[in-house]
Amino acid sequence: MENARESNWKGLVFPAGILVLWFLLGCTGRLNRHIIPSPGDIISAFGHLWRQGLLWSHFSTSLLRVFAGFALAAIVGVPLGMLMGWFPQSTFWFGPTLGFLRQIPPTALIPLFLLWFGIGEAPKLAVIFYAAFFPIVVNSALGVQEISQDYWEVSQALCLSPWKTLRFLILPGSLEAVFTGLRLGMGLSWRAIVAAEMLASTSGLGYLVMTARSLARVDEMVVGIIIIGFMGLLIDQAFLTVASRLILSRRGVKHASTAPRTAPSLQEVS
Repeated sequence: MENARESNWKGLVFPAGILVLWFLLGCTGRLNRHIIPSPGDIISAFGHLWRQGLLWSHFSTSLLRVFAGFALAAIVGVPLGMLMGWFPQSTFWFGPTLGFLRQIPPTALIPLFLLWFGIGEAPKLAVIFYAAFFPIVVNSALGVQEISQDYWEVSQALCLSPWKTLRFLILPGSLEAVFTGLRLGMGLSWRAIVAAEMLASTSGLGYLVMTARSLARVDEMVVGIIIIGFMGLLIDQAFLTVASRLILSRRGVKHASTAPRTAPSLQEVS
């Protein structure tokens, strides 16, 4: 516990030093405020955006978009990944395609999504879905594939039904990997929606940053960037907290080194 607290304090030393240096340079007037605003400018811009209601409006819009697109990706990606891990021969068919699509950044598809879905919420949800889908699918499949071969043999010896195999073997055995995929998917979708809002939107934190850029309001740009960073950090920490508590409470099925399966893993194929 003491080591964890010591590590947390060490992690705060560097950002605290930057803030102190930034504050001192701002107080002495050595900052070019057209390029790097002072902390006072940032606080003033934050207060202005908050009083106008713009900050909460853009923030809530981005958050709702991310959670909606991410929920769709999880609903589709987790069952599909588990199914692919359950039947490892499917990696021969789908592994190369997943490996190819994973290399295409979601922002590269924004023009196509705009062409296909028009201007509205649909292309933004498509960007989020695409960003979160692949890490969720791949990690879910790997989680199932890494379950000890001994457990599979026991389930076959007990003649467990597919439903019981899913409930008592696959779900608890792949839980940690699934949460890893969900965490990665949420992080990627949060970054993707900001980029999407910068290119094709009239609301959201990304739009706020781009509007401030066009108006040469560097202070408002920094406010938007800070909120994006802090919100991403909070979401990631929330996933870590939920995953650690849930996984620790369901350690019934543990992963171990297994004998070679009849098909390669997704990492080998892709």
